[in-house]
Amino acid sequence: MRGLRGGRLPDPRDGAAQRHVLLSRLRPAGLAVVVLAVLIGLATGSPGAPAEGGRAAASTTRPTPGGTSATPTPTASSTGSTGGSSDTGAGVEFPSSVVLEAPTSTVPAELARFYGAKIAWAPCPGSKRDRCGSVRVPVDYAHPDGATVRIALRKVPATKPSMRKGTLFINPGGPGASGIEFARHASSFFSTRVRDVWDVVGFDPRGIGESGGFPCLRTKDLDAMYAADPTPDTAAERAALLKGRTDRVEGCLRRGGELARNMGTENVARDLDILRDAVGDTHLNYVGISYGTLLGALYGKRFPDRIGLMVIDSAVNPDVFAAAGATQQQVDDWASSDADGVDQTFDEFFDHCAKSGDCPLGSDRTTAARRLVSFLDGLDRHPLPSDAMGIPRLTEGWAVTALGAVLQFPDSYDDMEGALSSAIDEGDGTGLVWMAMNTVDRADDGTYGGYEVSHLAVRCADWPYDPTEDMQPSRSVLDKHPLYAHLAGSWADSCKGWKGTVRSDLVVLVDAKTPVLVIGNLDDPTTPIFGTRRMARAIQNSALVTVDAQGHGAYSAGNHCIDRVVDDYLVDDLVPAPSTICAKE
Repeated sequence: MRGLRGGRLPDPRDGAAQRHVLLSRLRPAGLAVVVLAVLIGLATGSPGAPAEGGRAAASTTRPTPGGTSATPTPTASSTGSTGGSSDTGAGVEFPSSVVLEAPTSTVPAELARFYGAKIAWAPCPGSKRDRCGSVRVPVDYAHPDGATVRIALRKVPATKPSMRKGTLFINPGGPGASGIEFARHASSFFSTRVRDVWDVVGFDPRGIGESGGFPCLRTKDLDAMYAADPTPDTAAERAALLKGRTDRVEGCLRRGGELARNMGTENVARDLDILRDAVGDTHLNYVGISYGTLLGALYGKRFPDRIGLMVIDSAVNPDVFAAAGATQQQVDDWASSDADGVDQTFDEFFDHCAKSGDCPLGSDRTTAARRLVSFLDGLDRHPLPSDAMGIPRLTEGWAVTALGAVLQFPDSYDDMEGALSSAIDEGDGTGLVWMAMNTVDRADDGTYGGYEVSHLAVRCADWPYDPTEDMQPSRSVLDKHPLYAHLAGSWADSCKGWKGTVRSDLVVLVDAKTPVLVIGNLDDPTTPIFGTRRMARAIQNSALVTVDAQGHGAYSAGNHCIDRVVDDYLVDDLVPAPSTICAKE
């Protein structure tokens, strides 16, 4: 296992660990993305009701055996309830089914040489089942006659070829997570029903992993970023923080060259249409999770008549650019709301810790938070020794990295208690460093997972402006929530100095010709539900289904109701009634 020794956090090599690793929850390095999403919700008001679902006016994949639309069969139960059977869909109404028509748009002449490609599929290394291949796309769509990059794909063929519906593209989010790795674990994530009828295809987006991946952030950049003081309180510390941010952006652009300057989800969406054509489908069938939901939405905005069956799971807020006009009061409102969530999460952790009778933070909830803050302040002045390979000291930055993400997951509470006990009572920072390493996917040899290496270039192309760079929460808010002040701190990644492409679609609005299924958990700490609701509003002709559950990512997370909804949509073309709620199970 990476980092954590004998702990509960999942090993990224374990297929069952998709929820924590492959589904790319936004780690501390990506917290600014969550900040922007939350801030927009507060700045623009209530998300309101979701868009209506219903019968599609157009579009699907090319006709294939088993791909005909199913006759809708509403159940007797009312919309919003759930059933207990895993094979009936009981309790969820399906008032319509997908109706598909041929797309009307044409390929621009300047891009014609990239369409019509044939993928030379070959066995993937170490797999008898999966097939690997690549497709060439232009680095700069404004100059398609220039440099190109090959996008790597991994296909998990449908297990029942006679019932094959087409290709289901998948993206786990990030930004920067590997779709190839996601596909490698498809059998642990997608149901047998889905895998029977779809070729599941994952791909590494441009500039990431096997698709021309470049070291946007190197090990020494990431180690320094996570070790840095998150609460600089002197002019020298603040200057060092700003210089580190600028150096990371400039270094990424220098090492990545033209490809680094042409990252971003809009370009990936255009790549995805070339991939769709290369597999022979007339429409894009797609499952996007977390940041992958933005890819699906931007694809739909550019190619609305080519949307096939599309699942948007745990969406990021689509309209983040409006945050550029944030006021101090709006920042404070966001910070107060987020701080309340941090305090609640800590209380839940402490209640668990106190039950052991030997909690390193004591037995009183009020003083426990103060003791943790005091511990973090002490690390700023006197880091603790660590035996972790390559990280000899537990700094405040590494401790915050461990705490900020791990406390979101109750199955890590015992490990966090043990690591805190070693640090506070014995002066040994090794446990917390290991937990931080696991959180950011850092191996003992110093290598980081693809998300950590690649996310900065994508984020800067998509969200170049971060209002928290110039406008921090007021002192009154931070003083009221001292633990939040330490865990939130100063955002690790910044886009000051970015000289690459910038997302042009400031507001996402998709006129989908096929019903899009939008799903999300009501208690999602990474992409809060209001962002998913706003995405449903942004995608006209969408059906929103919410799940009364915790955690990031709704499908394949243990709720049978939402699993049935997604499977019935992908396999039988059935569209659930809008505003359906899957109850807690």
